[in-house]
Amino acid sequence: MKETASLKLGRLLQLVRSMESELGIDSLSKAEKALFTSVVDLFPNPEATITLTEILAHPHVGTMPQATVYKCLRELQNKNLICHAGSRGSGIYKLC
Repeated sequence: MKETASLKLGRLLQLVRSMESELGIDSLSKAEKALFTSVVDLFPNPEATITLTEILAHPHVGTMPQATVYKCLRELQNKNLICHAGSRGSGIYKLC
């Protein structure tokens, strides 16, 4: 029996939810998930750093209100998903 597109999509979404749970990111808000995936998209490698300017220039982040971006960045730091690289106000981030 051939799988339908909706069945394939359903299985893919189940896999994504399972992986989110394993990684501990299932508790992120929709905005936090959107920002986190955008930030991860910017890293050329796990040891790299990125700037706040690069984050704000990402196409998916550009549509978010800046206050939401800053709030989500703070929450992602509190959840140890991203970290400041350098001084507190440096605007440079890395993956934790």
